[in-house]
Amino acid sequence: MEEPAGGTRSRRTQAQRRAGTRRQLLDAALECLVDHGYAGTTTTQVAERAGVSRGAQLHHFPTRADLVAATIEHLFERMRCDYQQAFSRAGSADAGVAVDLLWSIFEQRDFAAVLELYVAARTDADLRERLAPVAEAHQRRVYELAREFFPHVPTDARDDVLRTVLDAMQGMAVGGFSPAGTPDRDARLGALRRLALRAIGDSESAGRERRVAS
Repeated sequence: MEEPAGGTRSRRTQAQRRAGTRRQLLDAALECLVDHGYAGTTTTQVAERAGVSRGAQLHHFPTRADLVAATIEHLFERMRCDYQQAFSRAGSADAGVAVDLLWSIFEQRDFAAVLELYVAARTDADLRERLAPVAEAHQRRVYELAREFFPHVPTDARDDVLRTVLDAMQGMAVGGFSPAGTPDRDARLGALRRLALRAIGDSESAGRERRVAS
């Protein structure tokens, strides 16, 4: 028996279309942030790149601030998925492999949008207010993932190593946009691998010694 015109199937299809349009706009906003920077990204540019009418864009995001706020959440959700995949692949691998997997995230095109937003938020109070809670929640989730996939490593050591590695990689990513670039990138990654392996190895040894002593 056919469903009525206003049945569940029609409503579901309409919802899927709305979700698709929203996703197009958010992906286009990310591309604009990478290509034009935060100051140069406009709602008109985003609508054009997304192939969406101005009216449809305003329906989903009435203001630029609304679009930016949604884009921030969209961006960090994509990064969260990337981190989860990286940690999953690292699994039982050593910390050196985990460093390489993490760096592959920082090399992605989307990460330029993260840097753009961080820099712009320094002098834009509204952006900073919208960005801060999303970034903080994302950071907590990354540490939760590390605990989930590396449960054998003592918490303090694991978090310290992860924080150091992520901070160093962010600095390397910023350096990649400088005129001089980062010609010694491989050497720096090698140093991070050694640091992570040494720190994790020492903490595991200390943990074993404490267990034996008890």
